[in-house]
Amino acid sequence: RLQVLEVIGVSDEAPDVKTFTFRSDNQTWFRYKPGQFVTLELPTADGPLMRTYTLSSSPSRPFSIAVTVKAQAGSIGTRWMFDNLKPGAHVKAYGPVGDFSLHSHPAAKYLFISAGSGVTPMMSMLRWLND
Repeated sequence: RLQVLEVIGVSDEAPDVKTFTFRSDNQTWFRYKPGQFVTLELPTADGPLMRTYTLSSSPSRPFSIAVTVKAQAGSIGTRWMFDNLKPGAHVKAYGPVGDFSLHSHPAAKYLFISAGSGVTPMMSMLRWLND
């Protein structure tokens, strides 16, 4: 499902880590499962660049989605995002999709272990469980 998203917020989380929050005119687009991801089409100077990011937001907080990314040395996609995605900017997005979700693995208790950027699906799942 293609959608044009508008940046409504950019938050500095840590050195070289930012959370980008988006909204869409199509509110049904925000029906997703915690742990899913989106593919953003970034309009770089060299042409469109497709990059996939796990949602760090919770589907229980409606009408916006967020991705939390770390800028890596030599990265084209995240560096472009850090330099260009400001409130009011627009990007194309595909998704949300993916099977890594609590919905796919129901249990009475969960143990979450992650490191680095692998924390983002856990953030979405924990926020959803907390809400």
